[in-house]
Amino acid sequence: MRIEKSSGEPIESLADWAHLYDSTKTAHQWKVGRSAHAIADFVLHHDGCNILQSRASSAIGQDIVLDRVVPEYEVRFDYFGRGRVHDLAMFGKAQNGQTVFVGVEAKVDETFGPTVHDYYLAAKAKQITGISTNAPKRVEQLLSMHFTEPNVSMFDVRYQLLYATAGTLAAGADISILYVAVFLTNLYDETIGESNHRDYLNFMSDIGATPHASDQSREDMSVHKAVLQGEILTCIHEHFQQ
Repeated sequence: MRIEKSSGEPIESLADWAHLYDSTKTAHQWKVGRSAHAIADFVLHHDGCNILQSRASSAIGQDIVLDRVVPEYEVRFDYFGRGRVHDLAMFGKAQNGQTVFVGVEAKVDETFGPTVHDYYLAAKAKQITGISTNAPKRVEQLLSMHFTEPNVSMFDVRYQLLYATAGTLAAGADISILYVAVFLTNLYDETIGESNHRDYLNFMSDIGATPHASDQSREDMSVHKAVLQGEILTCIHEHFQQ
Protein backbone atom coordinates (compact mmCIF):
# COMPACT_ATOMS: atom_id res chain seq x y z
CA MET A 1 0.00 0.00 0.00
CA ARG A 2 1.67 3.21 -1.16
CA ILE A 3 1.46 6.25 1.12
CA GLU A 4 2.15 9.46 -0.73
CA LYS A 5 1.51 13.18 -0.96
CA SER A 6 -0.92 14.52 -3.55
CA SER A 7 2.15 15.33 -5.66
CA GLY A 8 3.11 11.64 -5.71
CA GLU A 9 6.10 12.05 -3.39
CA PRO A 10 6.31 9.07 -1.03
CA ILE A 11 5.70 9.41 2.70
CA GLU A 12 7.86 7.04 4.72
CA SER A 13 8.15 8.70 8.12
CA LEU A 14 6.47 11.11 10.53
CA ALA A 15 8.95 13.73 9.36
CA ASP A 16 7.75 13.30 5.77
CA TRP A 17 4.13 13.58 6.92
CA ALA A 18 4.88 16.66 9.03
CA HIS A 19 5.99 18.55 5.92
CA LEU A 20 2.33 18.71 4.91
CA TYR A 21 1.87 21.21 7.73
CA ASP A 22 4.82 23.50 7.02
CA SER A 23 2.75 26.61 6.28
CA THR A 24 1.86 29.22 8.89
CA LYS A 25 -1.84 28.39 8.37
CA THR A 26 -1.46 24.68 9.08
CA ALA A 27 1.52 24.39 11.44
CA HIS A 28 -0.74 24.44 14.52
CA GLN A 29 -2.44 21.22 13.36
CA TRP A 30 0.71 19.14 13.77
CA LYS A 31 0.83 18.38 17.48
CA VAL A 32 1.42 15.13 19.33
CA GLY A 33 -1.89 13.93 20.73
CA ARG A 34 -4.00 15.76 18.15
CA SER A 35 -5.74 14.30 15.12
CA ALA A 36 -3.22 15.00 12.32
CA HIS A 37 -0.35 13.46 14.27
CA ALA A 38 -2.56 10.65 15.59
CA ILE A 39 -3.66 9.43 12.15
CA ALA A 40 -0.08 9.65 10.87
CA ASP A 41 1.24 7.60 13.80
CA PHE A 42 -1.61 5.10 13.40
CA VAL A 43 -0.86 4.58 9.71
CA LEU A 44 2.92 4.49 9.93
CA HIS A 45 3.46 2.63 13.22
CA HIS A 46 0.30 0.67 14.06
CA ASP A 47 -0.69 -1.00 10.77
CA GLY A 48 -3.48 1.55 10.44
CA CYS A 49 -4.07 1.17 6.70
CA ASN A 50 -4.64 -2.56 6.95
CA ILE A 51 -6.93 -2.12 9.95
CA LEU A 52 -9.06 0.45 8.11
CA GLN A 53 -9.07 -1.73 5.00
CA SER A 54 -10.26 -4.73 7.03
CA ARG A 55 -13.03 -2.74 8.73
CA ALA A 56 -14.17 -1.25 5.44
CA SER A 57 -14.24 -4.67 3.80
CA SER A 58 -16.44 -5.98 6.58
CA ALA A 59 -18.76 -2.97 6.39
CA ILE A 60 -19.50 -3.42 2.66
CA GLY A 61 -19.57 -7.22 2.79
CA GLN A 62 -16.73 -7.98 0.39
CA ASP A 63 -12.95 -7.83 0.37
CA ILE A 64 -11.32 -4.65 -0.83
CA VAL A 65 -7.69 -3.88 -1.59
CA LEU A 66 -6.53 -0.31 -0.99
CA ASP A 67 -3.34 0.45 -2.88
CA ARG A 68 -2.92 4.24 -2.58
CA VAL A 69 -3.19 6.41 0.52
CA VAL A 70 -2.94 10.22 0.46
CA PRO A 71 -3.18 12.49 3.52
CA GLU A 72 -4.70 15.97 3.21
CA TYR A 73 -6.38 15.11 -0.09
CA GLU A 74 -8.82 17.63 -1.58
CA VAL A 75 -11.99 16.60 -3.42
CA ARG A 76 -14.09 19.30 -5.10
CA PHE A 77 -17.81 18.79 -4.63
CA ASP A 78 -19.13 22.12 -5.97
CA TYR A 79 -17.89 25.33 -7.57
CA PHE A 80 -17.92 27.40 -4.40
CA GLY A 81 -14.40 27.71 -3.06
CA ARG A 82 -12.16 24.99 -1.69
CA GLY A 83 -13.28 21.39 -1.73
CA ARG A 84 -13.44 18.82 1.01
CA VAL A 85 -9.96 18.04 2.39
CA HIS A 86 -9.89 14.48 3.68
CA ASP A 87 -7.47 13.83 6.52
CA LEU A 88 -6.70 10.60 4.69
CA ALA A 89 -7.90 9.48 1.26
CA MET A 90 -7.67 5.78 0.43
CA PHE A 91 -8.11 4.38 -3.09
CA GLY A 92 -8.57 0.81 -4.23
CA LYS A 93 -10.82 -1.86 -5.67
CA ALA A 94 -13.34 -4.31 -4.31
CA GLN A 95 -13.40 -8.02 -4.97
CA ASN A 96 -16.05 -7.53 -7.68
CA GLY A 97 -13.85 -5.04 -9.56
CA GLN A 98 -15.64 -1.88 -8.43
CA THR A 99 -13.55 1.14 -7.47
CA VAL A 100 -13.46 2.13 -3.79
CA PHE A 101 -12.82 5.44 -2.08
CA VAL A 102 -12.46 5.77 1.69
CA GLY A 103 -12.44 9.31 3.04
CA VAL A 104 -11.07 9.31 6.57
CA GLU A 105 -11.95 12.05 9.06
CA ALA A 106 -9.49 11.83 11.95
CA LYS A 107 -10.53 13.16 15.35
CA VAL A 108 -9.33 13.24 18.91
CA ASP A 109 -11.93 15.42 20.59
CA GLU A 110 -12.13 18.13 17.94
CA THR A 111 -15.72 19.04 17.08
CA PHE A 112 -17.41 18.67 13.70
CA GLY A 113 -17.36 22.44 13.33
CA PRO A 114 -20.19 24.94 13.88
CA THR A 115 -23.84 24.06 13.44
CA VAL A 116 -25.37 24.80 10.06
CA HIS A 117 -27.46 27.47 11.82
CA ASP A 118 -24.42 29.37 13.08
CA TYR A 119 -22.39 28.96 9.91
CA TYR A 120 -25.25 30.01 7.65
CA LEU A 121 -26.18 33.09 9.69
CA ALA A 122 -22.55 34.22 9.80
CA ALA A 123 -22.33 33.89 6.02
CA LYS A 124 -25.59 35.79 5.47
CA ALA A 125 -24.38 38.53 7.80
CA LYS A 126 -21.32 38.95 5.56
CA GLN A 127 -23.57 39.32 2.54
CA ILE A 128 -25.74 41.89 4.28
CA THR A 129 -22.66 43.95 5.11
CA GLY A 130 -21.49 43.85 1.50
CA ILE A 131 -18.89 41.07 1.74
CA SER A 132 -19.02 38.69 -1.21
CA THR A 133 -19.35 35.02 -0.23
CA ASN A 134 -20.75 31.90 -1.83
CA ALA A 135 -21.11 30.17 1.54
CA PRO A 136 -24.92 30.52 1.75
CA LYS A 137 -25.33 28.95 -1.69
CA ARG A 138 -23.01 26.10 -0.70
CA VAL A 139 -24.98 25.47 2.49
CA GLU A 140 -28.29 25.51 0.64
CA GLN A 141 -27.05 23.02 -1.94
CA LEU A 142 -25.64 20.72 0.74
CA LEU A 143 -28.90 20.82 2.67
CA SER A 144 -30.91 19.96 -0.45
CA MET A 145 -28.57 17.02 -1.04
CA HIS A 146 -29.08 15.63 2.46
CA PHE A 147 -32.71 16.52 3.19
CA THR A 148 -35.40 15.77 0.64
CA GLU A 149 -38.00 17.26 2.97
CA PRO A 150 -36.52 20.39 4.61
CA ASN A 151 -37.20 20.91 8.29
CA VAL A 152 -35.95 23.22 11.01
CA SER A 153 -33.88 20.48 12.70
CA MET A 154 -31.51 20.33 9.73
CA PHE A 155 -29.98 23.61 10.93
CA ASP A 156 -28.84 21.87 14.12
CA VAL A 157 -26.48 19.44 12.36
CA ARG A 158 -22.75 20.08 12.30
CA TYR A 159 -21.65 21.72 9.08
CA GLN A 160 -18.47 19.67 8.70
CA LEU A 161 -20.49 16.47 8.45
CA LEU A 162 -22.45 17.86 5.50
CA TYR A 163 -19.39 18.45 3.36
CA ALA A 164 -17.58 15.35 4.63
CA THR A 165 -20.30 13.16 3.15
CA ALA A 166 -20.56 15.27 -0.01
CA GLY A 167 -16.79 15.23 -0.46
CA THR A 168 -16.66 11.47 -0.06
CA LEU A 169 -19.29 10.82 -2.71
CA ALA A 170 -17.72 13.41 -5.01
CA ALA A 171 -14.54 11.33 -5.30
CA GLY A 172 -16.54 9.40 -7.89
CA ALA A 173 -15.83 5.82 -6.84
CA ASP A 174 -18.30 2.98 -7.30
CA ILE A 175 -18.19 2.34 -3.55
CA SER A 176 -17.92 5.34 -1.20
CA ILE A 177 -17.02 5.08 2.48
CA LEU A 178 -16.76 7.85 5.07
CA TYR A 179 -14.66 6.69 8.00
CA VAL A 180 -14.59 8.76 11.20
CA ALA A 181 -11.60 7.53 13.21
CA VAL A 182 -11.46 8.88 16.78
CA PHE A 183 -8.15 8.48 18.59
CA LEU A 184 -8.19 8.30 22.37
CA THR A 185 -4.85 10.01 22.98
CA ASN A 186 -3.67 11.58 26.23
CA LEU A 187 -5.32 14.84 25.10
CA TYR A 188 -8.75 13.28 24.58
CA ASP A 189 -11.49 14.91 26.64
CA GLU A 190 -14.21 12.34 27.32
CA THR A 191 -16.99 14.89 27.81
CA ILE A 192 -16.25 16.65 24.52
CA GLY A 193 -15.74 13.33 22.78
CA GLU A 194 -19.12 12.03 23.89
CA SER A 195 -20.77 15.24 22.69
CA ASN A 196 -19.10 14.83 19.30
CA HIS A 197 -20.28 11.25 19.09
CA ARG A 198 -23.87 12.35 19.78
CA ASP A 199 -23.57 14.95 17.03
CA TYR A 200 -22.46 12.23 14.63
CA LEU A 201 -25.23 9.80 15.58
CA ASN A 202 -27.84 12.56 15.41
CA PHE A 203 -26.61 13.44 11.92
CA MET A 204 -26.91 9.80 10.82
CA SER A 205 -30.49 9.77 12.11
CA ASP A 206 -31.37 13.13 10.57
CA ILE A 207 -30.26 12.11 7.06
CA GLY A 208 -32.10 8.80 7.31
CA ALA A 209 -29.02 6.58 7.53
CA THR A 210 -29.74 3.09 8.85
CA PRO A 211 -27.53 1.04 11.20
CA HIS A 212 -25.78 -1.77 9.38
CA ALA A 213 -24.45 -5.05 10.78
CA SER A 214 -20.77 -5.87 10.31
CA ASP A 215 -18.93 -9.05 11.21
CA GLN A 216 -16.30 -6.85 12.86
CA SER A 217 -18.81 -4.80 14.84
CA ARG A 218 -17.73 -3.90 18.35
CA GLU A 219 -18.87 -1.64 21.14
CA ASP A 220 -16.68 1.27 19.99
CA MET A 221 -17.63 0.99 16.32
CA SER A 222 -20.81 1.70 14.34
CA VAL A 223 -21.70 1.30 10.67
CA HIS A 224 -24.51 3.12 8.85
CA LYS A 225 -25.76 3.17 5.27
CA ALA A 226 -27.10 6.41 3.82
CA VAL A 227 -28.64 7.11 0.42
CA LEU A 228 -28.00 10.64 -0.80
CA GLN A 229 -29.47 11.64 -4.15
CA GLY A 230 -29.56 8.00 -5.19
CA GLU A 231 -25.98 7.23 -4.18
CA ILE A 232 -25.10 4.82 -1.38
CA LEU A 233 -22.65 6.01 1.26
CA THR A 234 -21.28 3.68 3.92
CA CYS A 235 -20.37 5.52 7.13
CA ILE A 236 -18.11 4.02 9.80
CA HIS A 237 -17.36 5.55 13.20
CA GLU A 238 -14.75 3.94 15.42
CA HIS A 239 -12.66 4.72 18.48
CA PHE A 240 -9.02 3.69 18.62
CA GLN A 241 -6.97 3.59 21.80
CA GLN A 242 -3.65 5.35 21.32
